[in-house]
Amino acid sequence: MIQLLRRLADRAGLHSLGQQLTLLFAVLLTLSVSAYSLYTGFDQANYVERLERAHADELTRHLAAVLEPHVASNDRRGITEHLLESSSNSAILRLTVTDRQGNPLASVQRITDTAPLTAEPDSDTPIPLPDQGRQAGSVEAQAGSSAIVAWVGIGDKAPMGWLRSEIHPAAANDSLHHILKDSVLAGLLTLLIGTVTILIFLRPPLRSLERATAFAEAMENCQGDTLNEPTSVVEIRKLVDALNWTSIRLFDGQSALAASELRNRAIAEAALDCIITVDALGRILEFNPAAERTFGISRADALHQPVSELLFPEQLRDTHSARLRELLEHQPSDTQQQRIETLARRYNGEEFPVEMALVTVDGGGSRLITAYLRDIGERKETERIMRQAKESAEANSRSKSDFLANMSHEIRTPMNAILGMTDLALETELDEEQKEYLTLVKSSANSLLGIINDILDFSKIEAGKLDFEHIDFSLRDCVALAVRTLQQRAAEKDLLLSVQVAPEVPDSLIGDPHRLRQVLINMISNGIKFTAEGSVKVIVQAGPAIEEGVSIEFSVQDTGMGIPAEKQGLIFEAFSQADTSTTRRYGGTGLGLTISAQLVQAMGGQISVDSTPGVGSTFRFTARFERGQCTASTDERAHLEGLPVLVAVDNPTERATLIELLSQWRMAPTCAPDASACLRELTQAASNGLPYRVVILGTQLPDAQGFSLAETIPQTGIPQPCVIMLAGEGRRGDGARCRELGIAAYLPMPVEASDLLNAILLSVDPIDERPLITRHTLREQRRQLRILLAEDNVVNQTLAMRLLAKLGHHVEVANNGEEALALHAAGRFDAILMDVQMPVMGGFEATAEIRGREAAGMPHTPIIAMTAHAMKGDRERCLQAGMDGYLSKPVHAPDLVEVLIHHTGHNDPAPAPVTESAPVGGPIFDREQVLANLGNDEDLLAQLMVMYSEDERRLLADVEAAVAAGDAEALYGRAHALKGAVSNFCASRAQAKAQQLERMGREKNLEQAPVALRELQQELAALREAFGQYC
Repeated sequence: MIQLLRRLADRAGLHSLGQQLTLLFAVLLTLSVSAYSLYTGFDQANYVERLERAHADELTRHLAAVLEPHVASNDRRGITEHLLESSSNSAILRLTVTDRQGNPLASVQRITDTAPLTAEPDSDTPIPLPDQGRQAGSVEAQAGSSAIVAWVGIGDKAPMGWLRSEIHPAAANDSLHHILKDSVLAGLLTLLIGTVTILIFLRPPLRSLERATAFAEAMENCQGDTLNEPTSVVEIRKLVDALNWTSIRLFDGQSALAASELRNRAIAEAALDCIITVDALGRILEFNPAAERTFGISRADALHQPVSELLFPEQLRDTHSARLRELLEHQPSDTQQQRIETLARRYNGEEFPVEMALVTVDGGGSRLITAYLRDIGERKETERIMRQAKESAEANSRSKSDFLANMSHEIRTPMNAILGMTDLALETELDEEQKEYLTLVKSSANSLLGIINDILDFSKIEAGKLDFEHIDFSLRDCVALAVRTLQQRAAEKDLLLSVQVAPEVPDSLIGDPHRLRQVLINMISNGIKFTAEGSVKVIVQAGPAIEEGVSIEFSVQDTGMGIPAEKQGLIFEAFSQADTSTTRRYGGTGLGLTISAQLVQAMGGQISVDSTPGVGSTFRFTARFERGQCTASTDERAHLEGLPVLVAVDNPTERATLIELLSQWRMAPTCAPDASACLRELTQAASNGLPYRVVILGTQLPDAQGFSLAETIPQTGIPQPCVIMLAGEGRRGDGARCRELGIAAYLPMPVEASDLLNAILLSVDPIDERPLITRHTLREQRRQLRILLAEDNVVNQTLAMRLLAKLGHHVEVANNGEEALALHAAGRFDAILMDVQMPVMGGFEATAEIRGREAAGMPHTPIIAMTAHAMKGDRERCLQAGMDGYLSKPVHAPDLVEVLIHHTGHNDPAPAPVTESAPVGGPIFDREQVLANLGNDEDLLAQLMVMYSEDERRLLADVEAAVAAGDAEALYGRAHALKGAVSNFCASRAQAKAQQLERMGREKNLEQAPVALRELQQELAALREAFGQYC
């Protein structure tokens, strides 16, 4: 409909909004009036037609009543005459009388509208009658196209015939024609009036729209003018407001654009860089004053000239022309890529280097290129000079480094000889004067070596070549080592040197322990150097909280001479000390604190000093570290929980530190200030039935020597504890005396935490004939091995892992030979403990595969058989399979230690003989022996019992199923697994029965297997009952 109206308006030439609105109104009004007129006309015609049908019905009924006598007498002539008498009614078109069967009796008709009724010839053709049984009062009337037909029965009760009448509906047609004619006249009059009205109504808003259109067309030159159009139409008012706002914005934009153009032109005129614009043909359109000065060409001479020929050397013209064409054809995504360095040519032919940036601009329907050029001749010359200076400086630095390295080597070589020979000379028979001379030589040599080290470190810091490690380390060990290094110097001046580490400070860190120790040693050394009497104390506590890692604060307090406030800012400068007389009196280079400050800064911290002259100084610094991953010590000391330890050390600070350290390890420490208190505490604890397992003694106590106290303890008659001697100053012969008195360990003060823990672990270990534990033996035994354990039994896994963890080794577990091969391929192991019989893949097959890999080039890894096979020939079979060593189950801690020491395959222990016959009257399981194997760890024994009880049902069911099925091969494997499980508890009777079934499976002789199975079930039931007494 809308498209039709649009086409109609286009054809009529109605293109304005007013014309189209008028046409739309006229069409709609016409349609509305026409629809109403038609509706009214047809409704009125239908009404009149109903009246005419009612009239026809009444007329036909009246005529039927008149004709009744004639029909009754069959008087056709009388019927015809009466019918002709109705000729005066011009609406009657035809009247027909029939008998009851519809045979015509008489019929008259009007041929034309003005002719009278005339009789029709008789006809024998019956006329279809209406429905039978209709009464006289029932009339059926139908509206045809030109007549109304009515039927009436003749006769009151039963019809004797029928009267059919056809009447012309002239009144209804006339009424319809009159109504339509009147409606057309009224519609035309209404359309005319409505059109005029709508034109008058739309005239003001249409004029407003015309004025707004004219204003919009002239907006470009309106200079910010606005349109004042009073109108009540909301839409037109909004349009006018929008046009006014647009006019203002357009004017502002034009003003800004004009200002920008002026500013850009001013910038181009004042720019120090050359700004040149060229068109698509490479001709110059803009040439600013800087370009005139640089190239020596006036703007007038440069305009419209080819840029490549005018400004660039001949050998580069083709290159630049091609670049310009490429820019014109393809817009680059990054203008930085178009920044190049090239050569340009002045008007006099001189070539010079320039830096050029090219930018494309679309304007006026074509693409232009603006080139920004800068003369970089001076910069290139400066770069050349700086490059030469840098190369010269690097050469000087290399010469300096080479000189320092050579000097260090040349000085250290004789210096080491001097120090070594001096030490040897001091150990010979000397008189006091000779000893004094050599001591001075040694002191001077050490001082000179320290100076050399400071100079080398400072040189490395200057060159930025000082490297830092990033490794796991123990903070307490690092601090203790730094303090112990200077313990002798403090003792020579009768100074108390102590260390205190706060409990909340983490011990395992990741960083550079060597550099941290270097800073601590420098500060402690300064404290000792400048302190005549009193003490030097090292305090370590948690630093401020940081987002990542951990911050540690270190403090070194001394009671020395102090530093004046005005000098405190100078001491961290190179080659500076608080007083020049200090150098003459105490020596030194003045580099120590400078190096320390640089190292602290490199470790993410800060260094400061608080000092009062005559009172002392406190040097503080912070350092950042990552939290370490060394958590093995937690497992190592798990079985030491609650271990009673007595500490008898003279120094209160050291004593408090030891008590704190032991408490962190969950031991039960007690302190004794002197020898008398120590003896009383030992005696009292023994009488209470809780004797001390470990006693830690200092070599110097207020009322006795530590060795004297160690000699007295065995004479008291109490259970002998393990004695660990801590020596503040080692003396010749102390080691021999420790061995003579049965002292378990001899360590220097301040002791490293890891050394003390390992010494306690090894002291309470049941291995017999252990040599004296010293710091050196601990270093030798501290090497952590990476061991692969291939074992399918959970109980055996737990036992081996705990024993290896107690020895400080890292263990990875494989549940079968296939997993062992995967782990072996993924990493390097120091040794492999291989069970022989495992599911999926056994130990022999896995060993053969590993040896095949080694033949192809992989490093050799010792493989130690760890199996319950203990018959004669089993050891030889393992060695023939390519294994290096052999351990029979149950595994004992001494045997495990020995085989790991000799993991190359030499001196591996011989297998313990095992018999299939159960010992008569022997114990169900040897609890004391099991505890000895487990390091007296009752918690571990209880855990193993629970794990075995959970696993026994499955193991026994597998054996029973193999016996029931007569499967000898399955019985061999299942009985072997069960034998290995019970062997961990030294259950010789159950182990013998399991081994008997294993032998039957190996020999494929199962005749006595049911009997042996019943005996095994009885032994296992007894073993479960025995476990119940301890769980």
